[in-house]
Formats: sequence, structure tokens, C-alpha cells
Amino acid sequence: MPEDKKPLWLTTLVSKVNAIAEEVGLDDRGLDRFREFIVSTAKAQYVAGNSAGIHWARTGKNKSAAA
Repeated sequence: MPEDKKPLWLTTLVSKVNAIAEEVGLDDRGLDRFREFIVSTAKAQYVAGNSAGIHWARTGKNKSAAA
């Protein structure tokens, strides 16, 4: 995906990952592995949360949990 087409949250996350990696002195291989782990985990959590949110919205389960 071209850099200008990436979502802002992803661009921000990768920028922060790069800054931390530089701060702790990761080499290129370590940086790639660290970045892949963080981004894939964030995407998986987003998808899981989005799916749960859709389920709760459709079933009204979130209303009973809040009461």
C-alpha cells in the first residue's frame, strides 16, 4: 500500500515503532520483526473489537452489560 494511502492510525503506529526501535538499538531485522508483530497484533485486535461491536449493536447485549 502506498505510504499516502495508509490510514493515519497505521502511519502513526509505524512511526512510533520506528522511534522505539531506534531508541533501543534494534537492527533492521529486529525492526522488521518488531514492526510486523505490533502492526499485526493491532490489526487483529481492531478486527476482533469491530466484530464484537457489530455483534453487540445487533443483539443489544451491550445495553444489558451497562445496566
